[in-house]
Amino acid sequence: MGVSRDDIVSQMRDALLVSDPELDTSIGTPVRKILDAVGASLADAYVENHLLAYAYDVDSKTDADLDSFCQLFGIARIAARRSVGTVTFSRTGDLTATVFIPVGSEISSSSDSSIVVTTVVGGTLMPGASSVTVPVQAVTAGPEGNLGAGMATQITSPIQGVSTVTNTAALTGGMSRETDSELRTRWKSTVFRSLAGTEQMYRGVALDDADCYAVSVVGSSRTRSEILQVPVTGNTVCQITDARYIYSSPVQVTKSDGTPLIKDYDYTWVPSNPPALAGLSASFPAAGELLTVEYQYLPVVSRNDPATNITNRVDIFVGGTRAQSAQTSLVFRQSKVFQTVSTVDLYTGVWLRSDQTRPTASNVFVPLPFGPIVTVPSTLSVAGTTYGLASTTHPLGTVANGVTYAYTVVHEDTVDGWTPTSRFGLEWHRTYLPADNSPISVGGNGDYTYNEVPSSVQDAVNRWRLTGIDARVHQAKQRWLRFSLGVMYTASSTGSVDSVQDAIRSALSDYLNRMDFNSNVQISDVLAVIHQVPGVDNCRLLNGADVTGYSSANPNASIVGVQQIAPNSAPNSAALSSYVQASTGRATDIYFRDDELPVLGGVVFKTLARNSFGVL
Repeated sequence: MGVSRDDIVSQMRDALLVSDPELDTSIGTPVRKILDAVGASLADAYVENHLLAYAYDVDSKTDADLDSFCQLFGIARIAARRSVGTVTFSRTGDLTATVFIPVGSEISSSSDSSIVVTTVVGGTLMPGASSVTVPVQAVTAGPEGNLGAGMATQITSPIQGVSTVTNTAALTGGMSRETDSELRTRWKSTVFRSLAGTEQMYRGVALDDADCYAVSVVGSSRTRSEILQVPVTGNTVCQITDARYIYSSPVQVTKSDGTPLIKDYDYTWVPSNPPALAGLSASFPAAGELLTVEYQYLPVVSRNDPATNITNRVDIFVGGTRAQSAQTSLVFRQSKVFQTVSTVDLYTGVWLRSDQTRPTASNVFVPLPFGPIVTVPSTLSVAGTTYGLASTTHPLGTVANGVTYAYTVVHEDTVDGWTPTSRFGLEWHRTYLPADNSPISVGGNGDYTYNEVPSSVQDAVNRWRLTGIDARVHQAKQRWLRFSLGVMYTASSTGSVDSVQDAIRSALSDYLNRMDFNSNVQISDVLAVIHQVPGVDNCRLLNGADVTGYSSANPNASIVGVQQIAPNSAPNSAALSSYVQASTGRATDIYFRDDELPVLGGVVFKTLARNSFGVL
């Protein structure tokens, strides 16, 4: 803040009055003229110093001023993201005609016509095919475009030959622009640092891709800090669940009052998985006391292996999708078969279908060249037979309307998987196999697409990585979460419950999309997000008491708390897993690994009133 000339002159006169009381400093005297001139110069200097301090104070800047300041250092605000996903166009009746789905076809939300998505590639309904799946993205950026499954159903401009359209899975990735607080934090973590070969460098390179919204960089080790309570009996066990390797040092243990404990004197460090502390002396805290434990570990998703001295690998996991069309011609071979033996190449336990289930033994693997895969054709014609892509409507190994639903998408699910050069392709049902050496064409109509973000980031990383570093970019794994909510609405929102529910979906989606890797969903935060939605009077997560026939032996069978569902599932479908206390069905906090990101899979609503909110 500036200081005026009069204030400075007044301070100097007061000082002179003490040191030389006889000196005349009144107006018009030579001394006063000197004081006035010096005071004016000092006041100007105060102003210039204040302006200079403001010019380099990132915490004092907002909006466009903050943008301009950060751009001086090559850092730009991350713009709002548009949601992406797929929609399925279907027809009934005559299946003999060829129907083309134009690029740019618009589909709007069934609940809000202003929310529009558009096809990013064209699609073709070939003769005999009743449906085709096409990638889409929202026209407008923001979380509003994260439509739940089954909400994109209105074709803005009807397409002759198409009866219906829907998104079988939720559209995801829509996110509001980076806030001032988030931009300041990112600026502080990168600027003025030596970035070559650092985590910040890899993060910066990845986020330069317009469609990458989250990054996780995993090297040869990661520091973890936990606050643990000493048990009554036994060792103090750490709570880590995703470690591949625990380092024996360095380890730092501190009591709640800040007193450090000495390794191998006060305690023994047991680098098991999970690691533990064993007390050795009377100075070790008593039962019930708190300890802060800091140690090094290797995440389970890393390709490094300290036991064999492999520590030069960096794994970069990226969130975001950009569908790129592809096509390929191949020869069908029956020789690559999935098996249940863990030592074989195609062990079922290290492969994953799109619906998050494992392949079936004896089914055949057909590799594809471009991935990770986003979409494949809904039908393939091989030697005169029409084969279809399996779905919840037509499971793998079924026949309907002249189509044999015989294949589904699979990806290699190992530390080497989910990269542009890992393995992915089609799992083919063992009962419905084309003849050996039958030619197959996949793509060509915009219906075979892959995620271009990992390959784009990989190219950029290759230009920046240090010599000797094996850096590999992976697509993030997504956990599709369903929230089961009991909501009390305000009296003023009684007639607009649908719009309040849409706002809740949008708020939850934005909350999840802002999460980074290795984060956690805390139930208290979820409720706080919902409470901020206008029209919500009170809310809670449904539990076992809300569901008739709830069984603690099988929480997945009931819609309670927070659960993971398959990406192509409707919100009321069976859960893959439940994040609840089995005995009560009450929701628990959810923790994600270094390669996982949460995605809103759906919200199930139950309307409650004051007399039922706490009773059920």
